[in-house]
Amino acid sequence: MSTDGKYPILCLTVLSGPDLGMTRTFDKSKVSIGRGGTNDFSLSDGFVSNFHGELLMREGDIVYQDLKSRHGSLVSVDNVSFHLHNPEEETHIKVTHQTEVQLGCTLLKVELQEPKPKTIPEVRQSNPELGAKSMRETLITASHRSVPAITEQIDAADQRLAVIFRLASMLNGLTQLDEILERILEATFDAFPAANFFAITLLEEGVPVEEAMPYLTRRRETTVDRHERVSAELDGEPLPPEQPIISKSIIKRVYETQESVLFVKDSMGTEISQSIIDAKITACLCAPLVGQHSLLGIVEVDTRGLGSLFSRKDLDLFNVVASLAAFALERAQLSSNIVEMFESFVYASVNAIEARDPTTAGHSERVALYTLELAEVLNDIEVDYARDIHFTQDELTELRYAALLHDFGKIAVREAVLQKGKRLPELHLDLIAQRFETIKALAYREHVEAPLTYSLKNNQPLTMHQYDELRAKHADFTRQLDASLEWLGEVATVGWMSDEALERVKQLGSLSYTDSHGHKRPYLTPYEVANLSIRRGTLNEDEWENMRSHASFSENYLERIPWSGQLANVPCIAGAHHEKLDGSGYPRGLMAPAILPQVRILTISDIFDALTASDRPYRKAATVERACAILHMEADENKLDKALVGIFEELVVPRVLKHIPSLQGQ
Repeated sequence: MSTDGKYPILCLTVLSGPDLGMTRTFDKSKVSIGRGGTNDFSLSDGFVSNFHGELLMREGDIVYQDLKSRHGSLVSVDNVSFHLHNPEEETHIKVTHQTEVQLGCTLLKVELQEPKPKTIPEVRQSNPELGAKSMRETLITASHRSVPAITEQIDAADQRLAVIFRLASMLNGLTQLDEILERILEATFDAFPAANFFAITLLEEGVPVEEAMPYLTRRRETTVDRHERVSAELDGEPLPPEQPIISKSIIKRVYETQESVLFVKDSMGTEISQSIIDAKITACLCAPLVGQHSLLGIVEVDTRGLGSLFSRKDLDLFNVVASLAAFALERAQLSSNIVEMFESFVYASVNAIEARDPTTAGHSERVALYTLELAEVLNDIEVDYARDIHFTQDELTELRYAALLHDFGKIAVREAVLQKGKRLPELHLDLIAQRFETIKALAYREHVEAPLTYSLKNNQPLTMHQYDELRAKHADFTRQLDASLEWLGEVATVGWMSDEALERVKQLGSLSYTDSHGHKRPYLTPYEVANLSIRRGTLNEDEWENMRSHASFSENYLERIPWSGQLANVPCIAGAHHEKLDGSGYPRGLMAPAILPQVRILTISDIFDALTASDRPYRKAATVERACAILHMEADENKLDKALVGIFEELVVPRVLKHIPSLQGQ
């Protein structure tokens, strides 16, 4: 600044406060500022002292001097803030073009008509603890703006921008809420050294803002804090969690106005909330998290216990952090909604499939449970066979969906096949019963009525003894037929048919009778003989072919879903759950090298649940011991992975006992 007697023109403009918009220009060496009417720049702000401060020429520079005001002045010079307050002495600081001065609720901008080279701000004060003990009421607000609009107001030389850029880069790859908030917290503490406390409140529909609890709070840990925490942990008595004090008044204001707030103690008026006093909050930055369609929450930092201050530039930078946080939170919320929607679709699909066959209800969820248990056990084993098997979190999610949807293809299986609980459905058993009644009626004619008619016609009436013999013969025939019918009802539901049983079915099928029209008819139709001759289970070859098709249908249908890259193997895992290591499985007859570990795990879980599920019409539920024995038998025949079967029996079965249907209630 020149010293030739010509003074720079000072232009003062009120940016916020009761006198918003007021501007004055001065061409003099000293300009006084205060509430008193004799000041050069007189303000109506009740929080400004009568003679608060002055701008004056000193040693060739323009300085702002605080005149021992009640609450001091907050001066922001070249993005650096200084709090001038010493009740005993006047304190001053050199100002430059565009300096901002906060007096009470009034924010002033100082402009110098004559350009000056930028100088490093310098504080000249007689008290070395200036600004650390006494605060002045200050409240600056800023409307929500887009990130580009905010960053235009931030000095590109501000090194804290690098922190914000790193935060933006990290948030781009995150979708988990807790991880997002941790990154925001860390970046906030890095960008705002004066901040000693961080809190973020996420709003919930139907919950008033006054009742909303912070989702995450964190106090900056000092060396002393860290030492105390570590010592307590070593002593086996961790420090109890600190109950954070949150200013509801500040949060409510931000919620109602959706404006960011820079608050300095007592700025809410003379009736300051007790929470601000108790928490020793001297300054606070609080910003709304504004989403595209709604207010998501509120984020704040404060200087509790430190006595530090924030500047208007800090508020602008904090707005950038809030905008980045809102964008990341909204994207995480969208991702969460998509996941929830897909989870609902998966469970709706599972329920729809199992509703077609009530006897298998809960099968898919139990298989998924057993499968994930075995996969997670393998992750914890670092020796022998399991040493080379490890599933990432994405692979576990992929495996879970494949397990839940492994029977998805049953939607294409015929209803009669899917619900065939007996070798012969009830309808066919009823037809056999009706046919046997017809046979008995026709046999009565042959056994009793025909001989009686013949004897009368030839004048050789039967004696009562002869008549009783005919009736006894028919009764014996009837008993045998009834016994055969009852036996057929039993063999229609047994799990395994012996050679003797198969031979008896064949013999019944070879018998015939002559109907009332003289046509020869079999006791059992070829369809009935074929189905009653099924050695294991209830399905004939044609029905088995239709049932086995569900595996390939599962893969084909699931391939039509646009799975993300992390879930790309869901269709092939689900579709291969009936493959066996020796190539005897279906639908492709894959051999061991082509069968993924995920498929091997799923196959074991599927077989185990099929064996131990609740009683079926055609068989009793196997005991856990019997089911494990069958798994080992299959492993010995090189159909199942022997090592996995052993791990499943030893480490997984004990964990899932309470979920096995046949054991529930025991």
